[in-house]
Amino acid sequence: MRTGFVYELLMGRKKQEWFDHFGGTKCWWHDLKIVKVTYSFNVDEKLDFKNAVNAILLSTDDRESVKMDRISALPKHILHDILARLPEKDAAMTSVLSNEWRDTWYSFPILSICDRIIIGSYSPQIISKLDKLIGYVTRRLLKLREQSLTTKVFKLDMRPEHNNYMSHHFDLWMNMVSENRVEVLELCLLYFAPYLVRQYDLPRCVFEVRSLTKLVLKGKITLNQSFFNHSIKLFSLRTLCLRELLVEDKGIIEHLISHCPLLEDLTVYCCLVYNRKNPFENEKFVESLFLHGLQKLKEAEIQGIKEVYIDAPNLENLCYAYGPFYNLEVPLKLNLDSFTRLRCLRLRNSSITEKWLLDLFHKFPFLEHLELCSCNMLERINISSAQLMILEVNSDLKEVNIDAPNLLSFDYCGDHRAIISFLTSSDHLVFNASPVHEFRHGYYSLREFIQNIKPQKVLASLSLSVYHSNGIEQNCLSIQQVSSIPPSIKCLELDSSPNEDEDLYFHYMNWLLSCCCPKTISFFFQYDYGMKPFTVNWFAINVFTIFS
Repeated sequence: MRTGFVYELLMGRKKQEWFDHFGGTKCWWHDLKIVKVTYSFNVDEKLDFKNAVNAILLSTDDRESVKMDRISALPKHILHDILARLPEKDAAMTSVLSNEWRDTWYSFPILSICDRIIIGSYSPQIISKLDKLIGYVTRRLLKLREQSLTTKVFKLDMRPEHNNYMSHHFDLWMNMVSENRVEVLELCLLYFAPYLVRQYDLPRCVFEVRSLTKLVLKGKITLNQSFFNHSIKLFSLRTLCLRELLVEDKGIIEHLISHCPLLEDLTVYCCLVYNRKNPFENEKFVESLFLHGLQKLKEAEIQGIKEVYIDAPNLENLCYAYGPFYNLEVPLKLNLDSFTRLRCLRLRNSSITEKWLLDLFHKFPFLEHLELCSCNMLERINISSAQLMILEVNSDLKEVNIDAPNLLSFDYCGDHRAIISFLTSSDHLVFNASPVHEFRHGYYSLREFIQNIKPQKVLASLSLSVYHSNGIEQNCLSIQQVSSIPPSIKCLELDSSPNEDEDLYFHYMNWLLSCCCPKTISFFFQYDYGMKPFTVNWFAINVFTIFS
């Protein structure tokens, strides 16, 4: 017999103190002061939310259930707080409990709509399903407006092939949430296929919402030239994400951002310049971005733009990806001079030089996290920083030299022939390596890769990931085994799909363990393979783990 079980389910708490009849306890959210439990019931705690509710309803008659349902008598804002803590499906299911709960759900100020979840895949009844979706969303928004409630969150994730049928309703909803002083607005119309579908022209009213703190726009959404002559009042906006939008003028994005004085988090991802007069003309990516006076900006992610200048003296986190569709041999045009407080820098698909990287740590004395991914103009890198704590390298390099006494984490994915040297290193270093190799040239010497890591004491922190490919076992037969004791490492992780030939797989494992002596060896099976027992003739393994 347990009391308060419904509270635990609704709040999603892992731990709960239980009390006898008429016991009282201070509650965990600030609005509710004291809870007095006057009824107890038997419920299996392993049930999910739906089954738990059904068990409760079946355990009492109507009169007792009225007596038991004390939660629905709580103030609406507390019930909304409870719903906000539930998974979306469980929160929606409360609407079938009673009329009171249904009314609570319809006045819940957080709406998250995804047609792939609600409607599913395409069917002959798609129009009928869309009509039901339209009616449901409209009723909920009307309910909020009737009760003069703020729309805290409105998320709409729709396939753009519905744009022809839905655009009028999109306009209606955008106007309704704007009038309801929406705080978070996310509109996603990402297009994967077909490419030529109708775009959606975003209403200008969205940019007049003074209460808006977060705006996310993704996909087949058009910002037209009228924005230059329209008043933008996003005075409270702190987070802005623009992904794969269509803009009629390359300056629209700069114009929009310049009217967000409190902006702290910015994402601009592969936006396109769109020609409305000739929509079948090849769209071009926005090639430049010049932003000034962003005093509050702390995080920025820019991708697919050739030339970037951002004046943001308080920026701490920057991710920049030049884009695989440009010539990567063109020098990087990214102005970093104003980022005096930069702590995290991620560069992907960018063309940088050794000198540029060497000067980086002189410019940014507070840099703690550096990621270099597919920066293929580099052949060697020299890292010298007393502040650097996290380093991630995913590029084909010949040489990596690290002088970072406070480095706590180093992830390397690149050429197996690279020479990696640590001039200084932390005693708490976590070193993860995934050497890349060319199978057409035979299987590489794993042992040689490990021996090219200096000094040897660093190997005690090395976790080595090896990807298994078909035919590896046959190649291992031709590799001459080395009789000397292999170097010791922390962990060997195998992303593996074992060959049905046990003899060949034995040679593969035997070869791996002649290259290194891991304290731990782990297998990660991506598919459901029938595991067959095999023997590994190595005595130094402390832990043997299999994941499937």
